[in-house]
Amino acid sequence: MKPWKAYLIMMISLPVFWVIVIGLFHPPSFLLPPPKLVIRVLAEDKGVFWHHTKITLIGALTGYAVSNFIAVGLSIAFIYVNWLEDFFTPWTVVIKNVPFVAIASILVITLGDTPLPRIIIVVLVTFFPILANVTKGLKSVDQVLLDRMQTLNASKWQVFWKVRWSSAMPYYIAAHEIAFTGSIIGAIVAEWLFAREGLGFLIVRSMSQYRTDMLFAVTLIASALSVCAYLSVKLIEKRIYRWRKEISS
Repeated sequence: MKPWKAYLIMMISLPVFWVIVIGLFHPPSFLLPPPKLVIRVLAEDKGVFWHHTKITLIGALTGYAVSNFIAVGLSIAFIYVNWLEDFFTPWTVVIKNVPFVAIASILVITLGDTPLPRIIIVVLVTFFPILANVTKGLKSVDQVLLDRMQTLNASKWQVFWKVRWSSAMPYYIAAHEIAFTGSIIGAIVAEWLFAREGLGFLIVRSMSQYRTDMLFAVTLIASALSVCAYLSVKLIEKRIYRWRKEISS
């Protein structure tokens, strides 16, 4: 089955299943609102949803860019300065396993109600998968290739770009599949904890007002953003490795 067909089936089956559940069990609308009610809320309050979605996207993309810069830089440094990995690994493990609720509380106290705590939370959520995958990719180089490049008197930059980075690219793309979608979730969780804007804030407000229709609308938007993030990574992967299809054909 073509991937686009699978996603099309999913998009069609979800509302159908939703309607079937409502038709069979007749739950009250404040527990499970009908799709038409959620669509109406999205249409009537589209300006509000767009504003908060934009805030979430800005925080997620900014934090993700910072996370990539730090993680890739550290991974490259680990290859050329061996002791750095031994020094930083315990810190990365500790940071990864500290509850984000505790970190978020500390960030709010120290930095206040600014976009910076949200960005830091996104960095913490997405940093470790990128660091681990890129480091493993850079180390998974065939030793024969390295010996061949040395025989050809290749520079360190040529060895890195033509051998090590090419070897790490599949790992880097795999990290994006996890971390890019995680950046959206991280931004929403951060907003849910302390922000006054964004989709996470809308979730809190919907819960406090018992607006299940708005809560479902926010859930649909957040799910759509995560799916789009995943599909964009798969599209980039397909473009980078389009030569595989040409060889197989």
